Amino acid sequence: MRKSFVLWLLATSLIFLSIGGLYGGILMLTDPSGKSLQMDSVLPQLLVPNYVLPGFFLLFVMGLAPLFLTFGLLARPKWIQLPNIFRHYWAWTATLALGIALILWLALQAFLIGFQWPIQYVTAINGLLIILFSLIPQVRKRFEIPT
Repeated sequence: MRKSFVLWLLATSLIFLSIGGLYGGILMLTDPSGKSLQMDSVLPQLLVPNYVLPGFFLLFVMGLAPLFLTFGLLARPKWIQLPNIFRHYWAWTATLALGIALILWLALQAFLIGFQWPIQYVTAINGLLIILFSLIPQVRKRFEIPT
C-alpha cells in the first residue's frame, strides 16, 4: 500500500519533534543548571532542583520515542506486535498519545513558567499537527486492525 502525503507529513512532524527533544534533552543533561538554554532564571519556579529529570524526559519521550514511532508508522515491522485496545496499529495509537502528551507537557510549562520562548509556540503547533495528522481519516484507516 502506497504511503499517503499526510502520512509523510505526520512522519516529518515526528522527526521535527525528535530533533527538538534530542537537542533540548542533551543540553539539559550536559548543563543541568539551564544556562546553556537560557532557562536558569525559571528553575526556581519548577518542581525539580535542576534540569536532569526534564532532560531525560525530553531525550527519551520527545527525542527517541518519535523516531521509533516514525519507524513503526512507515515500516510497520512484523516483528513488533504489541496489544492494542483501540483496534489500531500500535504505532498509530502511540503517536496519537505522544501528540496529546506533548500538549499536556506544554500546558504544564505554561502553568509553571508561562510561554516565554518562541520554541514553545512552534512545539505547540507541532503537537497539534501530530494529533491532526493522526486523526485524518485516510491515516486512521490505514492503521486500523481488522476485527
